[in-house]
Amino acid sequence: MRIYLTNINGMAGTAQLSQNMVMDIAVEMGCRELGIYAYNMHADTDIELNKRLDGILASLKAEDIVILQLPTWNTTAFDEKLMARIKLFRVKIAVFIHDVVPLMFASNFYLMDRVIALYNQADVIIAPSQAMVDKLREQGLTVEKIVIQGMWDNPTQIPMQKAHFKHQIHFPGNPERFPFVRDWQFDVPLHVYGTNENNLPEQVVKEPWHSNEQLMLELSQGGFGLVWMAEHDKDYMKLYCPYKLATFLAAGIPVIVERGIANQEIIEKNKLGLVVNSLEEAVEIIKQMPEKSYQQLVENVRQFNPLVREGYFTRRLLTETIFKLYSKH
Repeated sequence: MRIYLTNINGMAGTAQLSQNMVMDIAVEMGCRELGIYAYNMHADTDIELNKRLDGILASLKAEDIVILQLPTWNTTAFDEKLMARIKLFRVKIAVFIHDVVPLMFASNFYLMDRVIALYNQADVIIAPSQAMVDKLREQGLTVEKIVIQGMWDNPTQIPMQKAHFKHQIHFPGNPERFPFVRDWQFDVPLHVYGTNENNLPEQVVKEPWHSNEQLMLELSQGGFGLVWMAEHDKDYMKLYCPYKLATFLAAGIPVIVERGIANQEIIEKNKLGLVVNSLEEAVEIIKQMPEKSYQQLVENVRQFNPLVREGYFTRRLLTETIFKLYSKH
């Protein structure tokens, strides 16, 4: 019995970063990769696509385990064909849900029945949160065996700098997707990373793009990490695990999140930052916070973050998935 994970390549951004991170940890645990390249499948004939799928799955044998990281971002049609091909090998299958495209974008909700049908072919579902499981159950999910992710990891050996109490907030994100950046009128500066947009408010500080580890080194020097969604994404925020939350925690700084986020219980129980109803509330708390309180939050985060920096959330979910695949419950 061998354990395989699908892993997307050839993309930019968090979608590939998160899959690659899971794959790196899985390899350390003895798992193997089914590498998938991001491409336009519509350029292939059916024969060419079948050849491509055969190449991806060439090492599979009956009784192996396959953990599908979905979506592959090669369209739902590709994911369906990949699943159908894998099922021919009589292997055990787990679906690791990173994102649910029909819930991310209202215009794609028409795909929901197909996505649910895809998930229902799995023996185990790995979901970001119980709220996501509940939502998918409403749409027809029937898979009984569930593993809850709870939090992303961001493994790193980059040292953390001393965190200074700074009245500033960090946010890696594109203003096009997060319009609140364009409306930032608070007297606590917002440091936005990697945007080329001009004409942003005076209190928005444009920072250059950083690699993941460069960003964590910069963040570790202090301030707060902001995890916030645009108004039209609020419902989805309650269902999925934001990758940037793990980045802030791995860097060793406290976070600001909106009440209702899927990770809220972990943040509150471990006192990792501020859970607030509005950005106005967050800014007022920061302005009135004593330095001692800030340093206590930093200490809480750095006491917790070895779990994230060493990949233990991912290790746990992969191990639990294997147990679920072989047990009756």
